Amino acid sequence: MDVMNKLYQQQDLTFAESQQLFDSVMRGDIDDITLSAMLTALKIKGECADEIAGAAAAMRANALPFNTSAQHLVDACGTGGDGANTINISTTAALVAAACGINMVKHGNRSVSSNSGSSDLLQSLGINIDMSPEQAAAMLEQTGFAFLFAPLYHQGVKHAMAVRTTLKTRTLFNILGPLANPAAPDYQLLGVYDPALCLPMAKTLQTLGCKRAMVVHGAGTDEIALHGETQVVELNQGQLHEYTLNPSDFGLANYSLAQLSGQGPDYNANATRAILSGQGEPAHTSAVVINVAALLVLTGKAANFKEASAQVQDVLQTQQAQRTLDTIIEVSHG
Repeated sequence: MDVMNKLYQQQDLTFAESQQLFDSVMRGDIDDITLSAMLTALKIKGECADEIAGAAAAMRANALPFNTSAQHLVDACGTGGDGANTINISTTAALVAAACGINMVKHGNRSVSSNSGSSDLLQSLGINIDMSPEQAAAMLEQTGFAFLFAPLYHQGVKHAMAVRTTLKTRTLFNILGPLANPAAPDYQLLGVYDPALCLPMAKTLQTLGCKRAMVVHGAGTDEIALHGETQVVELNQGQLHEYTLNPSDFGLANYSLAQLSGQGPDYNANATRAILSGQGEPAHTSAVVINVAALLVLTGKAANFKEASAQVQDVLQTQQAQRTLDTIIEVSHG
């Protein structure tokens, strides 16, 4: 039975079938009408972990290669689409994580559903994001931070653009971004807009060979939350564990979601600058601390979440994060 008929009969595709299908999409070998039917059939059936992983593997295989001598690569990003419009928490967290000695390879795009996407923020901060894979690798090796601008690396996605725009609904492509990092990170903190995605996304990272990851949904947001409970599926040594986290687990206070609301790139960039210089609003700083602390635990740089939070706060108070940002800006214009 061919794969389209399987989908029409609401049967799950295997990893190999999905990879082959999305390989054809990336090469522009599938016409728009068939692609539209395929994405809609997947959406109505509900994408299984093997289908998501196969599509992500095809995206990675067709991406512009990113090679670096840096090791223990880490990404922190969300699917977006939670409608929360907060300040840029995961992008700011990536900069702070670099200051904590983590090799951050941030894979991002312009804003799709929020006030300001990761690339919008980095440009507002004065970072040059328009660099070749070789330049990005050199920056990572010098500063512990690189930004991989998704449209540069994933040129095959343009073949799906017309269909995605016309369909005006979420499709599998909305959740592929965080899985398609061409650097194939060893560690990942991945936020999802829907708690039902936690388990399939963790299984997907398992299939893709990620060493350790946390897939999180924080009380309606695609971050670890300060305003409520966060659901977590952790991948560690090939095993999946489900648990919940609260701000108190990190030694942090609760804050409302309204206290984290962002605006345009300039407002968000000012919020990031304040956080990095140790002068951020308490809610803003805590939102970044809680996410960086998770990265320190994931990468084995801290034994527990409370110890990790203290480490991050120290990096902010001693201006280490500010100095890291200054270096990143300078090197990016190299």
